[in-house]
Amino acid sequence: MEKKRETVDLKILKESRMGQAREDSERFHRYHEVYYIAEGRCSVFIGQRTYRLQAGDFAVIPAGTLHKTDFTSHGQNTKYVISFSVKTARQIDAFLETEFSGTGIRAGKIKAPVQRQEAILLLVNRMLYEYENRPPLGISLCLALLAELLISLQRYREGEKENDGNEDPIHGRMRDVAAYLCEHAGEQITLTEVADHFALSPSHLSRIFHQETGFGIREYLIHYRIRQACELLLNSDMSVTQIADKCGFSDSNYFGDAFKKATGLSPREYRKLS
Repeated sequence: MEKKRETVDLKILKESRMGQAREDSERFHRYHEVYYIAEGRCSVFIGQRTYRLQAGDFAVIPAGTLHKTDFTSHGQNTKYVISFSVKTARQIDAFLETEFSGTGIRAGKIKAPVQRQEAILLLVNRMLYEYENRPPLGISLCLALLAELLISLQRYREGEKENDGNEDPIHGRMRDVAAYLCEHAGEQITLTEVADHFALSPSHLSRIFHQETGFGIREYLIHYRIRQACELLLNSDMSVTQIADKCGFSDSNYFGDAFKKATGLSPREYRKLS
């Protein structure tokens, strides 16, 4: 079944599920997302890093960033998902008279202070009500509330200090593997070469990387290459064949098939979005 491209200006959802599960959703898309965990726990792989989230935590996923979510709690898991386009982020910039979207929408985990979590939950529920019920000027109010939320997240982030010294060694190792894959994505690298570089067996590397990120090594590499191709299609005059070669695809026909499977569009159709 062919994948349809989804366009999003602003969308707010509340998702609830019982028990552990792995989301099989889009790996990357052209809109920003903010997750708010209201109940339960989950692991979110964003870009090159895995974040462990629990109730009261946010995850920020900028447009075009690879990501995947695992729910790790056996009980109730409740997540709010706020999706908004780059165009919407620019509207908020104009409203705030700042360039907030350029610096404030940065991948990572943000923890709301305990004393603010009740107010945050009220805010996101108010956004959800306005979005679902569409009273007069409801979407305009949603945008104003989204601006308030993004300002709050920026303040919470500035008040935090990341402490990578507490990072699980396996998480850190797989983050290094992801960074290595991105660095060498334009080359014809193999699983054996990557495993040798990190002094691991190919089977062990495959198992641990999938366990920590939700992606297979090859799957991650292909999605990263396609993300790079998306940027080149929109921001360069290179031919499709040149872009395929630069992004590590030795066969332009395979590139076209993989690109359409990931985005729902052919490379030439995608280029017309610019």
